[in-house]
Order: sequence, then C-alpha cells, then structure tokens
Amino acid sequence: MFSIIIPAYNEEKYIEQTLHSISEQTDKDYETIIVANGCTDNTITKAQKYPHLLLTAEKPHVSIARNLGAQHANGDILIFLDADTRLAPNALATIRNEFSGAVATVSTYPNAPKFTYYLINAMKNLLHSMKLYKGSSGVIITSASLFRKINGFDISTIRENSRLIRKLAKFGEYKLIKSTYAITSTRRYEKWGLVHTTLFWLKNRWNSTANYEAVR
Repeated sequence: MFSIIIPAYNEEKYIEQTLHSISEQTDKDYETIIVANGCTDNTITKAQKYPHLLLTAEKPHVSIARNLGAQHANGDILIFLDADTRLAPNALATIRNEFSGAVATVSTYPNAPKFTYYLINAMKNLLHSMKLYKGSSGVIITSASLFRKINGFDISTIRENSRLIRKLAKFGEYKLIKSTYAITSTRRYEKWGLVHTTLFWLKNRWNSTANYEAVR
C-alpha cells in the first residue's frame, strides 16, 4: 500500500485540486495523510471534502510535518507530495510498476503556461534523468523501512529534500520515473521572480540554515 503524505500550511488555494488528483488514481491501494501545520486559513475545511487521515501541528514546518505523517503511515511505500502538486491519473499505478531502488521522483510540468517555466522544468527533468542532480519537484518516493532507517527528514535545514535524497541514495538507486508526471506550482517564481529565486538558491547552496517564509 502507498501512504501519500501531504504537509499543508495555508494551502486553501491548492489542497482541493491536489486531493482531487489523488481521488482520480487508477490504483486505489493507498491512504492519504494530511498534516496541517500551523494553518490559519481554510485548508482543513477544504481538505475535509476528501477521505484522509488529518493530523495537526502547531508550528509551520514542512520537515516536522512530513516526519509526523510518516510516523502514522501504514503503507510500505511513502510518497511525499506537496500540497500544490497534482498527480497524473496513472501516477500510482506507474510508480507501483516502476519504483525500485531507494528513492525516486517523477517528471513534472508547471501549472502556469509560461515558456520560461516549461524550460526550467525541462532542465530539472533532464538533470534528474541523467542523475547529474538527484532532486525532486513536489514528489519524493521511498520505502517506509528505509525512511525510518535514516530517521526521516532533517528538520534543521532548508535543503531538506536534497539532503534526504542523498542519504537514501547511499542505500540504492535514485530514479526519475519518466512514464508518468506531476503538475507543480510555480508560485515561488511568481512571487519572488526568477532572478530573486535563482539568486536565493545559489547564495544558500551550502548555507542550510538560511530562512524563507513558510511554504507547505
């Protein structure tokens, strides 16, 4: 069984679309765990339209939320899904057939129809596919046993995804699953702009203690 874990901090604009994409999966052997962390909007009310396990945390912190969700997961495969990321209808079925190794992600497309965003996503997909950069874009897949073995997400860093993937990849293959996809939000680019966003990540590439406003 899959455990789909969704951290959600003030996601009222996105959470319904994400949960709807899960409800349309052709593979129905899954559970959905939503961790509402520090929400002050209508995220919980909107999420209640769909079946799920709802957990709450007082502090908005994506890694704490993900780790909490994993602690309550019953599935042998964990899928960490951002609350603003939608899965293709065949995503779970494809992951079941193709996931192997230690950690994986899927190909992604942007939710905003801008050439620049398509270009950025295409570059990310290429880097992930060639394993030049072992990253993710809204979806991280791993086994529950291996996730627990490495003690989950590091709560002390803003580079929690890449650090988790590097730890997991020591135990097996990192893989980009190309035959399905997810649609990811470009809201950070839209809010900060491409230049600001790029400079932030370049500046803080090795500074894991930098801060940005809570998202997810």
